[in-house]
Amino acid sequence: MKKKILCVFPGDSLKAFYEKGEVKGRYYNPCDFFDEVHFITFCDSEVDPDKVKRIVGKAKIFVHPMGKLKPWSLWTDKNRVASVVERINPDAIRAFSTSAHGFMAAFAAKKLGIPFVVSLHTNPEADGRALSWRLGWWKNWLSFQYNGFFTEQFVLDSADKVICVYEFARKFALDSGVPKEKTELVYNKVYAENYAGVKPALKLLKPVVLFVGRLIPGKSPENLIRALPSIDAVLVMVGSGPLKARLDGIAGELGVNEKIIRFPSIPNKDLPAYFKSASVFALPIDYGGVAIPVIEAMAAGVPVVVSKPLFGSNAELSEEAGLVVENTPAAFANAINRVLKDGKLYYGLKKKGLEKFKGIEGGKMERKEASVYAGVLEK
Repeated sequence: MKKKILCVFPGDSLKAFYEKGEVKGRYYNPCDFFDEVHFITFCDSEVDPDKVKRIVGKAKIFVHPMGKLKPWSLWTDKNRVASVVERINPDAIRAFSTSAHGFMAAFAAKKLGIPFVVSLHTNPEADGRALSWRLGWWKNWLSFQYNGFFTEQFVLDSADKVICVYEFARKFALDSGVPKEKTELVYNKVYAENYAGVKPALKLLKPVVLFVGRLIPGKSPENLIRALPSIDAVLVMVGSGPLKARLDGIAGELGVNEKIIRFPSIPNKDLPAYFKSASVFALPIDYGGVAIPVIEAMAAGVPVVVSKPLFGSNAELSEEAGLVVENTPAAFANAINRVLKDGKLYYGLKKKGLEKFKGIEGGKMERKEASVYAGVLEK
């Protein structure tokens, strides 16, 4: 039987994912569909492949660092990248963004006549351009503007299939002219087996309110910190980012440092034990769609409290199985206290979250993603 080969443009270096603890089994090779997985990354040096090989399951892993991209690389480097892909001779190409990385993947696929799948992990118009402008995050805004001018439409038009990790991302694809039958909704994969029988990592005298996320504009836990004086609980914050110093300063000013436990990062394989430690998962977030930690909380049976997105989206999944509030300290304090003090509400949200999770459990999503590859290879 001929071996099946996949070429992946992951959207960042594998080294970056490794350093953040984001090394997930079979993430890039659902159901061990492929025998070899080759990564095209745009960096000068990469992590030792043996340290991240679990991301391809049983397949052999190969990494091809191509050097850092420049704004003009779309024009100067696309043929060089395509020549590397040609030597790999993959059965399919996968990109995880519609940025320059996705452009390089789409160009190679089109030039070489190879089936191409891209996944949308955000809504670039709402959560990229509009939200970055609103938050004054100018570097991010410029990056999304560049993609809007030069890469996004070409990537989407070139794809044989567009995987969308939530409905709000699919809306962008549809608004960009992608036929609905060319899209596939595949939520980020969270596995029930990783939570079965897991014991809490933390044993504290007070309830735990858990936050997991990057400390960046649009995802800042500032309003959770400001809510702490009104909550009889410990806030466990998992994540790092450019807002760390500012958030530490706010905690100091409010005198709530003793109510906060901070972890810059936790390996993905260890996260279930921290979710199992929590009484509430709380997420102030301006982005649309659904964040992976929301699904992880549902898998752990932890009630979810999230804020309303700023632009054009409901709080997907959370609206059906959690509490959705305004992104203010008072709103978070009120909702968290309700969950902690009202046993009926707590168990009701826990039950709803677990039931909703069953329909999007990682095994189901993995099989769905593998079927996308099977479909494009049959054509």
